[in-house]
Amino acid sequence: MTSCNPVTLLLDPNHNLWKYQEGDNIADISLYQQIIGSLMYLVIGTRPDLAFAISLLSQFSSKPTVEHLGAAKRILRYIKGTRDHTLTYKCSSQPLNLASFTDADYGSNRDDRKSTSGYIFQLAMNTICWRSRKQKCVATSTVEAEYLALSFTSKQQLWLQSALKELGFSAIPSALSTDNEGTVDLVHNPRISDHSKHIDIAYHHVRDLVETGKLTVLHVPGADNLADICTKALPGPRFRQLKEAVLGTR
Repeated sequence: MTSCNPVTLLLDPNHNLWKYQEGDNIADISLYQQIIGSLMYLVIGTRPDLAFAISLLSQFSSKPTVEHLGAAKRILRYIKGTRDHTLTYKCSSQPLNLASFTDADYGSNRDDRKSTSGYIFQLAMNTICWRSRKQKCVATSTVEAEYLALSFTSKQQLWLQSALKELGFSAIPSALSTDNEGTVDLVHNPRISDHSKHIDIAYHHVRDLVETGKLTVLHVPGADNLADICTKALPGPRFRQLKEAVLGTR
């Protein structure tokens, strides 16, 4: 891959990847797993822009096809062209605040129709935490998928607030933002409806957090939701916009 041509997009947003099906050509499993493992190291350390792509490709590690390996090599080509891109932390004269963004891509997995959750956390407008993960159950609506993602993100927010408190920052304003108005309504108006009565009780803890003042949930326009980069393959302009915002290079 040392002589490969760089690409500007991690994944083709118009191309779906599937699990191995009978008749598909199996790739070198060991090579594929080595590539994914190395890329995971980058995701954990300094490259939140890789989070969704690596989360997706890691789901095929047990039986990767030639197509999956091609997608992994495409990411290596992307990295070659962006190897100088790193997280940038800037000093700010504004009061310290913790901003979090959560998003979900409803039914995005073509094999089991499970959705993808993602979050981005920024402290003083500097990205400090990120994650992309396939949801554990099948959501039956966009609101439910977004609600599950909100619950997933709220646990990380509580942990970060606790960590900041231990460091002596006990009064930092914080808010968790989502671009789905139905989810915000579901959190602030706990009522039984056809859209929510089947949701597992384990995810409703977020309501208690809001009621007790431990968590503030806000609506943010979709165009301003940074977590969008952690849930799906995006077209070029949108991907570049979010990457700059998340890495702190704009």
